[in-house]
Amino acid sequence: MPDLSVCNAPTCAVTVEGTLAACPKCGGPMRAVREARWRGWVLLILGVFLALFMGGITWSLMPSLARPGEAVDGGSFAGTAEQARLVLYLFYAVIAFGAVTAANGLYQIVTGRQHWAFVLLTLLVLAGLILAVVLAMQGLK
Repeated sequence: MPDLSVCNAPTCAVTVEGTLAACPKCGGPMRAVREARWRGWVLLILGVFLALFMGGITWSLMPSLARPGEAVDGGSFAGTAEQARLVLYLFYAVIAFGAVTAANGLYQIVTGRQHWAFVLLTLLVLAGLILAVVLAMQGLK
């Protein structure tokens, strides 16, 4: 199979054979398909790890966060109900970021290219994660 290059410009996105630095159609930068697939594997592995790891933490802490102040399974959350909700929202935001990252990686592995919609969705979920961190930090003071 010959090497393929894909234009990074979202309006062009032309695919050509060979390894090129500039797009022959629009002059934009080109990326090798191999590179997108390699980055896709990294995104998939990190996204799945993040979603599963944070999901496990959420699962194990859910009983004590659902009933703050009460002893549940030998431990308790000492904060208020509002603080427990903030912690859960932060956990959910991390899980969502991991899931979107994994989906983005899977798309790159399958197609060999990066789609602008996944980039936008990832940035929106990242903004939500940053907002959750800021709110949690303010609420847990």
